[in-house]
Amino acid sequence: MYKAATNRLLQAALFFGQLCLSIHAISFPPPIGHYNTSIVTAELVDHSRLDPYASTPQPRSLMISLFKPVSPSACSPYQAPYMDPITAAFEDAEYAGFGVLPGSVEALSMEICQRNTRLDLSPGHFVKVPTYPLILFSPGMGNTRLFYSAMAQQLASTGYIVVTVDHPYDADIVTFPDNSTILAANITTDDQIVEDLYVRVQDISFVLDQLSLPSTILRLLPELAGRIDVSKVGIFGHSLGGATAAQAMLSDRRFIGGINLDGMLFGSVIERGLDRPFVIFAHEGHNLTTDATWAAFWPNLSGFRRELILNGSTHGTFTDLPEVADLIGLRAEFPQQVTELLGSTLGERASQIIATYVSSFFGFVLKGKKSELYDGPSKDFPEVAIGAF
Repeated sequence: MYKAATNRLLQAALFFGQLCLSIHAISFPPPIGHYNTSIVTAELVDHSRLDPYASTPQPRSLMISLFKPVSPSACSPYQAPYMDPITAAFEDAEYAGFGVLPGSVEALSMEICQRNTRLDLSPGHFVKVPTYPLILFSPGMGNTRLFYSAMAQQLASTGYIVVTVDHPYDADIVTFPDNSTILAANITTDDQIVEDLYVRVQDISFVLDQLSLPSTILRLLPELAGRIDVSKVGIFGHSLGGATAAQAMLSDRRFIGGINLDGMLFGSVIERGLDRPFVIFAHEGHNLTTDATWAAFWPNLSGFRRELILNGSTHGTFTDLPEVADLIGLRAEFPQQVTELLGSTLGERASQIIATYVSSFFGFVLKGKKSELYDGPSKDFPEVAIGAF
């Protein structure tokens, strides 16, 4: 059912590994927005909830990555690893049977922001710091949040705080600050997926609860203490993460708008629907007529709604992999295979399109800025078709 998401495009990984021998560092290009970005990773522990998948009773622990816009004048860019070494080595080993070579994932890096000056938080010292709306992201089933870091950075660069969330025992691996890891459980049947969906929803609301605490913000974003509005938050996700976004909106009214990136729906939200803005952004050929869960869900949306189709895309287009494929020359070397797996739209172009439409939607929902992109075809983005309203 989620074959494309759970396999994470193994053939693309094969090609990726074959070329990495001659590449020592592969950097994603700078993001498209007006801002640079900083990244903070953190562990959040839910002491009120036992992890339903753990073999022994223990609280549910999550890992998040937090992407924050930073003015170019307030930072100096530097290259940081795309993934931590343990996760990167795991992904290399997992795909070794498909020809992935050691060090392939470790070769990836991202340009992020390092502050030029230390923030003065002393009493009486006033620093004018802009505030940004908050958006949470849930990955596809079986995927680490780190395979969406470039996507999150693109969105953050347009003026949002973006938080990506790992779902332990769902993601193939979650690595914690003490270097301990949790590997994926065997979640395969529809019933197991539905159970997983509700665990994910609890994870998402817990993360938002934590970001509502002054102590958490002081630890992660001290310059924004007391300046983040957690009563009106956006949410989006890929694959099962898209279903998570919809179900989380149903159960938690702090989420006032959401986007499903190409995910089949599960859970009670299908029948109960939503009364707040929601968008389905699909790959070519995936639409209300081909997905029964979307068809059942659509009439139950009473707020703003749109169906978008990205022509020249596949399910894997809504990850970082298309851009990686182009950066390391895969499309030039294996054009047919890459097109079949990641779509015909070039990676950087796909990234720009997705970031622009997601940013515009949340600009409407969280900033009150109307966007013409959702009214009809755009001459700037002819690859995007507007489906149902």
